[in-house]
Amino acid sequence: MLTRRQFIKAGLLGGVSLVAARALYGPFEAQPRWVSPNGTRFAVLDEASCGLFAALADVMLDGALPAEPAAHQAAIAETVRNVDIAISGLSPAVRAELDQLFGLLDFPVTRRTVAGVSLPWLKADRASIESFLARWRDSRIALLRSGYQGLHKIVLASWYGSPSAWAAIGYDGPPAQVFAA
Repeated sequence: MLTRRQFIKAGLLGGVSLVAARALYGPFEAQPRWVSPNGTRFAVLDEASCGLFAALADVMLDGALPAEPAAHQAAIAETVRNVDIAISGLSPAVRAELDQLFGLLDFPVTRRTVAGVSLPWLKADRASIESFLARWRDSRIALLRSGYQGLHKIVLASWYGSPSAWAAIGYDGPPAQVFAA
């Protein structure tokens, strides 16, 4: 049975731990809003998840995206829209698991501790995001490797599944269907 004194000590210890964690990680940056072009509405992604995928796409698709800034941003926005479409087609159980992953990567404390990215995704520098991806890809922890593989696959499939990416890789598109009469 927990005594009153033990309860108070545990509460004080917990409070001191929270203050120490806050001091260790410094002030939290305000989460910038990811604004979708043309007011695109998303089926499953919220603003924070859109920002996550915009930042990941910019790093993961380095060299594949157009160099011109306006076209580059349009390509990232299209990729995020395609991620939303892809996730919306998954089963509710898988979407729930992905929601947990996105929440983990969006929450400042877990983003810093688990991903090693101190700033919000849209403010994070390329090196921090590359380091996060490399750590998860090469982790000894299977769950982190699985998280990396899921993020990697969905970003790449969302970009390369788009007709606007096909010309850059020399793909003319799916063959025309010919039906014999």
